[in-house]
Amino acid sequence: MKVTSIFFAVVVLIWLVNPVVARAEDKDLSSHIQVTQYAPKINSFPGCTHITFSGKTEIVTAGNRLFFRTDSKSSFRESAIKRLKDAHAVVFNPHDRLFYATDTGNHQLITFRDPASSHVQNTVTSLTEVKLKRPHDIVFDQSTGWLYTLNPDSSQVFRFRTAGMTADVLDLSRHLGYSRALTIVNGRLYVIGSSVGAVVEVIDFGKQQYKIHNSFDKRKDAVAGSWKSTGLVLNDVDFFLGHWYATSYFCPTYAGKNDYDENKFIRFETWQDLKEGTWDDLSQFLPGKVVPYYLTPGEEALFIAVFNHEEPGTFDKVYRLTISE
Repeated sequence: MKVTSIFFAVVVLIWLVNPVVARAEDKDLSSHIQVTQYAPKINSFPGCTHITFSGKTEIVTAGNRLFFRTDSKSSFRESAIKRLKDAHAVVFNPHDRLFYATDTGNHQLITFRDPASSHVQNTVTSLTEVKLKRPHDIVFDQSTGWLYTLNPDSSQVFRFRTAGMTADVLDLSRHLGYSRALTIVNGRLYVIGSSVGAVVEVIDFGKQQYKIHNSFDKRKDAVAGSWKSTGLVLNDVDFFLGHWYATSYFCPTYAGKNDYDENKFIRFETWQDLKEGTWDDLSQFLPGKVVPYYLTPGEEALFIAVFNHEEPGTFDKVYRLTISE
């Protein structure tokens, strides 16, 4: 009787300490989640980090190049825009009808009207008199018309309407370290604190009001790692059909002897779930060794840009996640 009680207590303790495992085993995720290769059908997008959609136009950022198509049945082709360096993201601004891209390695934003043309409308190297330094993500809020981008090292988030106009800045350096991404959900801005594994929900940008959502069992402030050695190292967090989805920068180079695929792609329902580690590990749906990066929700699918850190071009593609009942 005593042995049985001790065994039961140990089992309960394991479940409390590691609810992630308990949650994952309770579900047959493959019965209603499908992840398929979206693009390209052959070859790859070396350094693929993001896909954006504007009408029929689709643009993929991939290292020093952009790829695009204006018909979903056609193949992607390389944009005529050159001299990019480590581009990360693109978004369309309907107010000036320009695409805005983060030309990360050149420390600037660029704007262009047509990805088939080599013409760049504007370059932006500073906002609010602050120089851009490897700007990563850029998003557009349809409800307000604001554009947002960020300096990842300093966790400075900039808000502006068009290139060359006055901007505001929100400095989150007291709370966040290296920060890779921004997300707009229902008119609210979220800042993804990568190295600290946290998400800042901005309540009021102008009044500098926000709250912080921390992740479960964060072990180390790091720009990359593995679940066992660092905890989550968030690349992006976005919302799709009732769940938050999150990607992390886990790969062999930074994982050491640890599993580099575990929890690199997860989903959860609430911020409390993120804090308690009550999530589903969806990593099995993606190829091994790849880094899932930025997420792009659509009406019927969630798109995931992935790349291989060690062997660029190997499985560097966009994947498509759909949910069935």
